Amino acid sequence: MSIPNVQEMKERFAEPFAAADLEWRLQWTNEDFTSGRAVPYVTNRAIQNRLDEVVGPQNWKNEFRPWHDDPKSRKSSQLCGISIYFEDRKEWICKWDGAEDSDVESVKGGLSDSMKRAAVQWGIGRILYSLDAVFVEVEKKGKSVLIKDSERAKLDRRYLDMLAKLGKRPAAPIGEQSTLTPRNTGAGPAGEQKPTAAQPQPKPQTTRQTAPMQQSAPAQPTSGAAPQSAAGQETPFMLYVVEGKKVQPSTGGASTSNLRLRDPQGKTIDAFMRGDNPGIVAGTRLANVKLSRKTSGSIIYHTIDSFEIAA
Repeated sequence: MSIPNVQEMKERFAEPFAAADLEWRLQWTNEDFTSGRAVPYVTNRAIQNRLDEVVGPQNWKNEFRPWHDDPKSRKSSQLCGISIYFEDRKEWICKWDGAEDSDVESVKGGLSDSMKRAAVQWGIGRILYSLDAVFVEVEKKGKSVLIKDSERAKLDRRYLDMLAKLGKRPAAPIGEQSTLTPRNTGAGPAGEQKPTAAQPQPKPQTTRQTAPMQQSAPAQPTSGAAPQSAAGQETPFMLYVVEGKKVQPSTGGASTSNLRLRDPQGKTIDAFMRGDNPGIVAGTRLANVKLSRKTSGSIIYHTIDSFEIAA
């Protein structure tokens, strides 16, 4: 895959992300910790997927360097450089930015934030700077001050309203489900409709299989428009068409397959299964697919518990 011309690359990088690909953090709170100002960021997974889609996974890379230490705050800082290879110039061009280590997961948070800022240097997520201040209700949980989960719908609406005023539309979700997503509700993020139940399908000739699953989260989970179910719950049996498959080798000897599946309504989802079934390729129809939605820390992913390959 070759990268598009510079103007096309710039336009595709600048496309607004789906509301589900954003995470929101507190920039400021009042003294009694009841309200604060929230600012949006694009999730790192969505940034990586945008780079893969626009320039190809082989044409970009990132690298990190320690930046400096602040003796007053006792915090370190990290620099991230995102490089893109330009075939016509036969060279890599890199853009850098940095961030302090975060209060949560320290260095890991600093690395993540520095990559988000480096992505802005390439125009990815830069439109978020057009959003006016958004004030939200907050709550204390232990030593942390967090945005209330109930505020997510409001934040998504403000983001989508801003895009509408600019005459822009969000792209389809391409990253993991972000933090601050409403729980225990039937609706997805604002502006998105919950997928309807699959219409009855003629029962195809099938071969029943069960997919043994890993107990830990896959190395790099991604998700598209996921079925609406709480973490840890199973989704209904459905019929899917395989749009793509990537096999990730494991140091333990067992590989993991990442399948991109499309349901009868055209919604897509990425799901993981252990091993590599040679009978599953792009275009394969899977019937009675049983998915489970799981979490590992802040990451939400899906696994395939069982399925049938349609003849």
